Amino acid sequence: MRILILVIAFAATISCKQKEEITYTVKCYTETKSDSNLSSDILIKTCEFKNHLFRATGIADYKGRYSYDYEILRIRQADTTVVKNTEFFNQNTKKLEQLINEKLKTKYELDSKIPEIEECMNWIDFRYYKLDEFGIMFPNKNQIEFNIDYNIGSACFNVKNSSVIFDISDIGIYLQ
Repeated sequence: MRILILVIAFAATISCKQKEEITYTVKCYTETKSDSNLSSDILIKTCEFKNHLFRATGIADYKGRYSYDYEILRIRQADTTVVKNTEFFNQNTKKLEQLINEKLKTKYELDSKIPEIEECMNWIDFRYYKLDEFGIMFPNKNQIEFNIDYNIGSACFNVKNSSVIFDISDIGIYLQ
């Protein structure tokens, strides 16, 4: 009887491991800062994920539309240092980069067919983007977002940025 109990317990453990999903913890908060030289507050969203801080700093233009700068900081016991996107991910960054670009291109091609924004889309010189060119943020606790700024004029503000969103669990193989 004792052997049977051990076998059943062992089988249950294997079964749980096969169904077990890796869970990731993302903690985010947003703060505002006033600047007397600006008409709107500066928005700063910071997310902590896997011993890194992901920070998006938003500054509004004269119409109150926000544009963001992104940075990643590695948290260590002695200090916190700015790192590149590629330093956050593992050696498979090229595959992740390709995946992001494929989704971004599909989105770009679909948006280019929308008559209301077609003219603005023509200003975009679409190309392949390197992983370090993207801003990274977390729209919610289960998703990661890769943002690109196409660097076109403010007249086409509604299409000057684009993003690709993944469930974090779907890109877990690229994380260190």
